[in-house]
Amino acid sequence: MSIANLNRPADAFEQLETEDGVRQGVCHIRIQQRTGRKTITTVQGVGTEYDLKRIVQYLKKLLIFSVKMVRSSVRLLVFLSIFRLASVYIVSSWFVPDEIYQSSEVAHNLVYGTGHLSWEWRASLRSYFHPALIAAIYQLINYIGLGSYSWIIYNVPRIFHSLLFVVADFSYYKLCRRLCITSKIADMSFISYLSCWFVFYCSSRTLSNSLETSITLIALSWFPFEGKFYKGSTWPYIALGIITIVIRPTVALIWLVFGLYHLYLSPNPFRLIFRVVVPVAFPILLLTIIIDSWAYGQFTIPLWNFLQFNVFQGGSAFFGVHPWHWYFTAGIPTVLTIQIIPIIIGLLGPNIFRPTLLPFYATSLYILVHSFLPHKEQRFLLPIIPLLCIYAGGAFQNLKKWQPTAVGAMIFINFIVVIFTSRYHQVGPFAAPKRIIEEWRGPGPVSIAALMPCYSLPGHAYLHNDLKTLRLLDCSPDFENLGKLDEADEFHENPLNWLMFKFEKEHKLYDRILMYEKIYEKTHTWFDKFGWNQCIEKIWHSFALTSSREDNYMIKHSCNGTIVEHPEYGEVIQLSGDQREKVKDFLIKVGIVNESNCRVHGF
Repeated sequence: MSIANLNRPADAFEQLETEDGVRQGVCHIRIQQRTGRKTITTVQGVGTEYDLKRIVQYLKKLLIFSVKMVRSSVRLLVFLSIFRLASVYIVSSWFVPDEIYQSSEVAHNLVYGTGHLSWEWRASLRSYFHPALIAAIYQLINYIGLGSYSWIIYNVPRIFHSLLFVVADFSYYKLCRRLCITSKIADMSFISYLSCWFVFYCSSRTLSNSLETSITLIALSWFPFEGKFYKGSTWPYIALGIITIVIRPTVALIWLVFGLYHLYLSPNPFRLIFRVVVPVAFPILLLTIIIDSWAYGQFTIPLWNFLQFNVFQGGSAFFGVHPWHWYFTAGIPTVLTIQIIPIIIGLLGPNIFRPTLLPFYATSLYILVHSFLPHKEQRFLLPIIPLLCIYAGGAFQNLKKWQPTAVGAMIFINFIVVIFTSRYHQVGPFAAPKRIIEEWRGPGPVSIAALMPCYSLPGHAYLHNDLKTLRLLDCSPDFENLGKLDEADEFHENPLNWLMFKFEKEHKLYDRILMYEKIYEKTHTWFDKFGWNQCIEKIWHSFALTSSREDNYMIKHSCNGTIVEHPEYGEVIQLSGDQREKVKDFLIKVGIVNESNCRVHGF
């Protein structure tokens, strides 16, 4: 019901005045206590020419709508919480080393004193802001007495990132309602974002990209898209935006577009800069500089170091070089999959169904600048996915009876991709060390040597107290001799030669050695010579490979074993750890013994 036709006079208080203009009274709105906790609200003094019954009907509908909105919001938050927490369990695959070695592994080093610090941390290229958040979580875990459980140490930071995404999802839902012309278009935009496989795939990971994306979506709740009609505060989006820049400096490209638009709308840009932006941004930047300088032991500004190395000096090329068009031909189609179709239709369709183009302009600048940087990754696109999905809703507007089918197909395709990438693709780096810990029976924690592409195995942040040492192939760049191969390159160029001349003196320091099967087949003579026998069990890795240095289907781990002379039994096979059931299964499977004449003994 519209309140526009309630027969009101020009002045709402006209009926409260006499003909001489003397005010007879005022409108009183009171609250009265009834029984228990119940109260009633009374309104007294409304002009007699108003239709009180129609006002009551409108207020009742307004209040009922408000209650329904609250209940709907609660149900949505519950659903989002279940949805994002489910990703903690479902996503069990390896993505990129930064998930561990730029966040939780650094935090583990801060709190427990164990944890590998990659060369970026020795060069002061990273801010400690993100690891400090996880370190605070570790301290809380220790305080409540759960710090000895490795599965808690690994999963609680992931739960934290998932819950942060719950807040981000809800903020994005409200943003869609603000920017889209109808609630149905807003809902379709939100579903397009929520069903995106890549967002689900990354939401529970301890990546800085995940953190910057969630905080960015939360920050946009305070951005003045409505211009002069926006009545809320703007300093929260500025504060959160500065935090995202500290975490990932390249996200400044997005905030540059939004910031310039805010300045354009402001009636007094200088007042906005010096009365809002500077007072908000300066303390945050100063605090992060103090924290980082304290953590590094010297005055440093990682934000500047990062930009100088990766952008101005082209240092990102050390991590791989891609053609300028990679984001358009491979990156965006990969992370968006089927969503790219409604996004394009929504952008090119009728203007009436299209929200403001400001997010698209921010996305365009972000992709354009990143296209000219030599190193490119899919995860760099994570912050722009929600900015693009907001245009997908308009594409579903005219589908009518085909709309449920189109939405169902979009969700189904993303579901298949999520299951494949989360449960069957690149699962070896987590499955292999987990299997080692399960079968390890030696005294104390285990020592592992990972003869694999560098940083392709999780460290102390995953194994915690079960891991004594983890030997990784070093791939730190040598800036004084750029043509020199790093240790990982040397190993994969000639693995047998590297084992003989580099690893022969240290191999006895480790209880287990992990490598891909094809590398083991090339070097098994060296392992046989020094008593390292192949374990019977193979560890599944992936169908599709992301590097030529990986194996197509399996990871093997090697056990330290040999043949020894027993004074009573003669020559016997000796393997480290409890391998009884595996040995029995192997001997029966290949026909060496029968199950009836094979006995498994205890201690």
